[in-house]
Amino acid sequence: MNDFSFKDLKKQIDQWIQLDYIVPEDIPSIELYMDQITTFMEHQLSGNKRRPEDKIMTKTMINNYSKNDLLPPSTKKKYSKDHIILLIYIYYLKNFLSIGDIEQLLKPMTEQHFQSNSSINMATIYEDIFRLEQEYGIKVHESIHEIYEIADTHNKENNDYIKIFSMIVMLSYDIYAKKQLVEKLIDSFFPAPITKAEAKELAKQEAKAKEKNEKKSKK
Repeated sequence: MNDFSFKDLKKQIDQWIQLDYIVPEDIPSIELYMDQITTFMEHQLSGNKRRPEDKIMTKTMINNYSKNDLLPPSTKKKYSKDHIILLIYIYYLKNFLSIGDIEQLLKPMTEQHFQSNSSINMATIYEDIFRLEQEYGIKVHESIHEIYEIADTHNKENNDYIKIFSMIVMLSYDIYAKKQLVEKLIDSFFPAPITKAEAKELAKQEAKAKEKNEKKSKK
């Protein structure tokens, strides 16, 4: 361990959890090429990097999201505002959800609201969720400070390692419990996508049923 003490941590918490985010009005309304999107995301969210060399989003990532049906295809290699909003969701969700879970979660969004002209479109949904996140962020900060105080006061020995370890474990438990809840919500409310093997078996069964019906009709 370095010379960083537990008391020093209290001064750093607010700075460390002050995450970069993309406010609704900063999302371009014009269509962008992939290079422009990666530059935009890098500029807007670079403060969230753990290390300077980390990448916020790359061309390979975006292509993989399209291949895995998380992102609708571009139009003549250009991406709309709705594409960018989906990429923002993916950026955050991929930190703790699988590609399959993200696909399930975003599928109703893309089917019902992607490039929609109705009053409930992806831009208005993003604005509403962004506002809720800002309001909830205050409670998140308060809960983290509460965990710090618990780790500080409930350890009888004045041992910085034990206090930091206790705080990390409590924060990890909080993340784990919420991740479990998110997964249960997805499993309960969103239909699981059919795997390639399941689709192949279904097609085989349909072909057999069709063949059987054709034989009956010839009799």
